[in-house]
Amino acid sequence: MRKALASSSLCVSALLAVAVAPDARADGKPFVDVPLTLPPLHFGGEAAIGFGTYQLPGASTHVGWGSNFDAAIGLPFLGELGARVGYRFGADGVAAYANHYARLFDPIMNEPGTNNFDNVEMHLRGSIVSVDVFELGLETRVVIPTDDKSVLAFTPGVPMRIRVPDFMRIDTGLWLSVPAESNPYYVLDVPAQAYFQIGDAFVGPQTGVRFTNPGGGGGSYTEVPLGVGGGYTFGGVLDIKAQLRTEHINSDPAIAPPWGFGGGLGLGIRVP
Repeated sequence: MRKALASSSLCVSALLAVAVAPDARADGKPFVDVPLTLPPLHFGGEAAIGFGTYQLPGASTHVGWGSNFDAAIGLPFLGELGARVGYRFGADGVAAYANHYARLFDPIMNEPGTNNFDNVEMHLRGSIVSVDVFELGLETRVVIPTDDKSVLAFTPGVPMRIRVPDFMRIDTGLWLSVPAESNPYYVLDVPAQAYFQIGDAFVGPQTGVRFTNPGGGGGSYTEVPLGVGGGYTFGGVLDIKAQLRTEHINSDPAIAPPWGFGGGLGLGIRVP
């Protein structure tokens, strides 16, 4: 535990030094009006720490810690290109999938791996409809394995953003994660998150539905996550963001993954 706290302190220092987050303000816009895709030659990223809990059958609840770092750039004609990696502190961090909770406001599940370093994830996202009240995009995520127990995974997605300018936005869409293996399983994620602008602050609920088919004759199951997220923007460019969420309020513990509740805290910026 002492080692995890020390590592967490280092991550906090890294946050203060790096200060990155994909949803920080762009061009002075309120948080709820930030575009779905980075404009050309704009940069963004994220640095956050998170904790998660897990409970194996017949055992007590354990807490693990993790972190998440990502960066992205807007490219002419192609859209937004980004990369992400996380680090989990010790066996508890791996078992709790703690870096998932440090992926602030991004609930999409992917192949987590079994190392302390999470699998590397890259994404390419473009907007096909972009007006003040509605945005529709196309996205592809590719998970690159970092250990021999993980596999390459592809996650095509259709992100959507519905908004009332200067007041609120709804982030939703559909993502289908499919690992490249002989007996593939898949995870279908349909998040639903709403954020309300209150001056320079923003806050709102997080939910959705996740359907998992583990393949190999295993029973499929459906999860309904629930959480709350919010933050505050300083100077029009720097965000502090936080969330608390559970990944399944409805699932049978004998079927669903052992992780369940966690949260994260991060800083971020978007330039220019």
